[in-house]
Amino acid sequence: MDSALDDVEFLARSAHRVATLDALSEGPHDRAALRDAIGASDPTIGRILGDFGERGWTRREGDAYVLTASGSYVARHFATLLDHVRSERRLRDAWKWLPDDLDGFDLDLVTDAVVTTIEPGDPYAPANRCASFYPGTTRLRGFDAALTSPHNFETLHRLVVDGMETEFVLSRAVAAHIRRAYPERERRVRESGHLELWLNDDLPTARLTIFDDRVGVGGYDPDTGVLAVYVDTDDPAVREWAVSTFEAVRREATPAPPGRPTS
Repeated sequence: MDSALDDVEFLARSAHRVATLDALSEGPHDRAALRDAIGASDPTIGRILGDFGERGWTRREGDAYVLTASGSYVARHFATLLDHVRSERRLRDAWKWLPDDLDGFDLDLVTDAVVTTIEPGDPYAPANRCASFYPGTTRLRGFDAALTSPHNFETLHRLVVDGMETEFVLSRAVAAHIRRAYPERERRVRESGHLELWLNDDLPTARLTIFDDRVGVGGYDPDTGVLAVYVDTDDPAVREWAVSTFEAVRREATPAPPGRPTS
């Protein structure tokens, strides 16, 4: 073979080769077991095992075939590459809406996340997915560049008044809009003692929400201002990143004055 790319192409252009490598990663297989595992004919299995043997990826142990150390290495890292490409394909359409100004936020963080996007018949699906985690949460932290979807304000308002400890960073413009549009709800929330509000006019173009058990990141459609995508996960690594990011944003914010925030 001329290069590593030749071996990558050798694997990538045959689903049976990839499936054989996956099967052998799980342990020794004879030809009959491989045939059953990947659904290929005996001649196909024979050719694949011959090609693998030529590359030093497999060896025989009696009637069974096993991966060598180099074969295990290739199998492990090729599987990782496939996982990354699958994740990129799953998020490809949504990624255009996810924020690019959040330090440390990249595809690796959300490969296993639940992805909710706007749909023709459900433009509020991402916002509703986010709001579905409010009930049952005892502590909510985060920031939001826009805080759209006012149909969820009533739920959030009620939970904060009822005792959900909330720490949030908003821009002055968004805080002022809430004050004007929902004066009574805003007053009750501020008087509840359960909201710590900070103001920052240089927020990332995103929604970050940290619940008791999950973390979510939302991105906005710049043309409509609608929350176009929301990705959420219970991954501890993502939670660690989210808490660190929230605290960094909060350090740059100004505590809102008592009473109503100023515009």
